[in-house]
Amino acid sequence: MPAFLLTVAALEVHMIEEYLTGFGPAMSRLFNISWTEHSFLVIFSFIGPVLYTLTALGLFKRVPLAGFLMCFILIGPGVAEFTNFIFPIHKPDVQPTVAASVQAVVGRGHLMQNLPNFWFRVTGYYYFPGMYTAILPMIPGIYGIRKLLIAARTPRSLAAAA
Repeated sequence: MPAFLLTVAALEVHMIEEYLTGFGPAMSRLFNISWTEHSFLVIFSFIGPVLYTLTALGLFKRVPLAGFLMCFILIGPGVAEFTNFIFPIHKPDVQPTVAASVQAVVGRGHLMQNLPNFWFRVTGYYYFPGMYTAILPMIPGIYGIRKLLIAARTPRSLAAAA
């Protein structure tokens, strides 16, 4: 499905912005979790693309599990990226009133360096890592979901799927 591939391509561009602007450390400060840049890269830059590629191959071969993964990706990363617009108004769990990056013990006792604060009330600007490109995967993601819902309501598509 072209919408799936466009969602994945846009998601990769979005993750570049997230990585370059410190999404993992920002999330660590926001939610008091230990999410390092290393774990961000492993999950989203290495494991994710393998999953996306296998899903595309599975869609080509009409493997039912691939359809499920496609829906998961269209809904999850495709639609849920709107949360990047909510994060700047969420008060961080770790030293919320300190505007500068901090060092803190977060999550299950992990010491982390350079945890930035993106809380609008402290910084005075409305941004969170990934916010500029968050809309990119949402457009084809929502389009793909819409196409799937329309196809599911069409009797011909149900007969073709059987």
